[in-house]
Amino acid sequence: MRQNIQRLLFLVAGLGAFQVIFESAILSIQPVLAADDGRTIMVQQGTTQGRFSDSRPIDGRAISGVSAPTSTAPTPHSLLKKPVPQPQAEISRATPPAPLTTPVGVSQSVSQNSQATVTSPLSSSPSVTAAKDTSAPVGSSVSAPATSSANAMAAPSPNPLLKQSPAPMRRLMSTMPELTQLAPPPTPIPPPPTPGPSMAISSTSFSFNAQQGQGNPPAQIVTVTNSGGGTLNWSATANMGWLTLSPASGMGNGMVTLTVTTGALTAGTHTAAITLSASGAPSVSIPVTFTVTPAPVPPAIGTGPNSLSFTAQQGSGNPAAQTLSISNTGGGTLTWSASDNAAWLVLSPASGTGPGALTVSAATGSLTAGTHTAAITLSASGAPSVSIPVTFTVTPAPVPPAIGTGPNSLSFTAQQGSGNPAAQTLSISNTGGGTLTWSASDNAAWLVLSPASGTGPGALTVSAATGSLTAGTHTAAITLSASGAPSVSIPVTFTVTPAPTSITLNPSSLTYTGVSGGSNPSSQSVAITSNGSWTASDNAAWLTLSPTSGSGDGNISAGVNLGNVPVGTNTGTITVTSGGTTKTISVSLTVSAASLTVSSNNLAFTATQGAANPAAQTITLGSNGTWTASDDAAWLSISPTSGSKSGSITANVNTASATQGNNSTTIRLTSGGITKNVIVTLTLNAPSSSSATLTWSANSEKDLAGYKVYRATSSGAYGAPIATLRAGVTTYQAIGLQFGTTYFFVVTAYDVAGNESAYSNEVSKSIF
Repeated sequence: MRQNIQRLLFLVAGLGAFQVIFESAILSIQPVLAADDGRTIMVQQGTTQGRFSDSRPIDGRAISGVSAPTSTAPTPHSLLKKPVPQPQAEISRATPPAPLTTPVGVSQSVSQNSQATVTSPLSSSPSVTAAKDTSAPVGSSVSAPATSSANAMAAPSPNPLLKQSPAPMRRLMSTMPELTQLAPPPTPIPPPPTPGPSMAISSTSFSFNAQQGQGNPPAQIVTVTNSGGGTLNWSATANMGWLTLSPASGMGNGMVTLTVTTGALTAGTHTAAITLSASGAPSVSIPVTFTVTPAPVPPAIGTGPNSLSFTAQQGSGNPAAQTLSISNTGGGTLTWSASDNAAWLVLSPASGTGPGALTVSAATGSLTAGTHTAAITLSASGAPSVSIPVTFTVTPAPVPPAIGTGPNSLSFTAQQGSGNPAAQTLSISNTGGGTLTWSASDNAAWLVLSPASGTGPGALTVSAATGSLTAGTHTAAITLSASGAPSVSIPVTFTVTPAPTSITLNPSSLTYTGVSGGSNPSSQSVAITSNGSWTASDNAAWLTLSPTSGSGDGNISAGVNLGNVPVGTNTGTITVTSGGTTKTISVSLTVSAASLTVSSNNLAFTATQGAANPAAQTITLGSNGTWTASDDAAWLSISPTSGSKSGSITANVNTASATQGNNSTTIRLTSGGITKNVIVTLTLNAPSSSSATLTWSANSEKDLAGYKVYRATSSGAYGAPIATLRAGVTTYQAIGLQFGTTYFFVVTAYDVAGNESAYSNEVSKSIF
């Protein structure tokens, strides 16, 4: 092939200079001759007008050694031995050939619309035309008649297309047999195709791990690189909400941050996929796993029992301690502490680790009777606190027995030489609780008690023996004792009078009456006639004696204090002793229930503001005791405000202290704990007006024009007239006169010239 190309170049150089002419049309088409380099050559006879020279080859490649023809005859080819006419070689084509695209070694027919015409300088005989097909690719082989290279080198057969060539051409062809088989040019190496983009990633999978409630795991990164050509425009997407990609797209090499969020994911392994896509490149899928481990189970406090209850009695010691069991019903290690909110609770121990027992004690102390509440709080790190309610019921101490006696004192009287006084009975009762077991003792030899002991209620007979006691008053005490109860001491007096004396009392009885809640009845006097010294006493709390002792004749004043004396008849005794003689006076007090009546429950007053006060009204009341009356209104006064038995109260109203409209208050009447209310109302009307009519004798002047009326509230203090009247009118009514005011009037006459007479006589009227 290389030798053929060299020979072809040699042939072209030997032909001499020639012109390459592009024409707009092909004059004639002749048989085609195939060249070794893939071109087709057309040989044409004749000339074409409108040519221009160009040094470009038919297929666009430069041809060395080619130049345009000149005016001088070309130098004959060195192979030609005889002179030849002026040569003209031309190649005509309609358009530049297209590049050859047929692969090397593919044999195709050659055809093309463009044509090349070569006019041989050797002869003017008919031309040979070859057509070139530019549709064949560069490097394609256009075959001439098949001939082995050996045969071509030995005796090449002439090309059948050249059979009609003139003799010089035949000689040339015989001289250069290589032209009968043109070799193809060297096959060019096509440029490699431009590669498209391709994605390469730094990791083919990702794995994350996190624990519930412990935050999100660290982010991870996938690197995207372009392992191909061109520009890589990529995007990244994830198919799960817990997986976040940033950024979601990019150009060229880049990094994508993978972030996972635990959120509300359940424990377990969760899967997702990242899809990396790029235009012109295969997508890449990266699997992602997210393992969420469950949160560790925290410790939890378990207790037993869930509440505690203590019971104790006041003064009977503290209740037994109780045990509260503590356990761990969760996981991990339970480190607990215990506290309470009551001073009467004691906890031991106050803290611990793991299961344990808490000793809980309750102290009665000074707690009052009743139910007391508290709470024990168990706390542990990482675990909810637990509250254990505690109740402590403190019952009251049992009521001990208590000794009750009646009477509270004993008094004996005897006269020397007249025997012992009568025995007296002391009643014993249990005023407390439980069982009363009592015993009795005294501190005087002259006292005798029987029995000396007993159980429950009983009666103690107390006797006094005069014996050798001297005249006078002797004292002693009876002591009653009982287990668990305070002792009671009963004072005893024994009056021993000397030999008989005379004593009289006058009157022999006293009678009192009173009203409950009322005043005390008057005191009464008891006259004492005695030949010796005497003492007086009584046995009623509501009775008071003064004096209580004396000598010879005297008087005792006996007073009564109603106080809390019940309604009904109450009795008492006044005892007067002189020497060995004792005299008594009976006293009776009759207390009646209080009573109170009123004549009316309502009083109503009506008045006009600025006018006179309304007339007073009276309330009649009936009472069997003393009474009081009161009110709280400034415009109302009552009299009297207190009294005894039946009576009356006068109520007066002062309108100056009341307000216009309705006024109301209450008169409260009280007697012996009874209260009666009388409602008092005052209707105070707005101030009203009145009128006064004036008359006078007519003036007889002929030029009289009329009269003028003047009014004042004080005598002679007149100002402008209040009315001007025409002649012939001798009366005028003044209206709008206010109550409680005195008005003064005068009249004048005036003539047509305006002259006015002096004032008439003055008249006045008071409006009430």
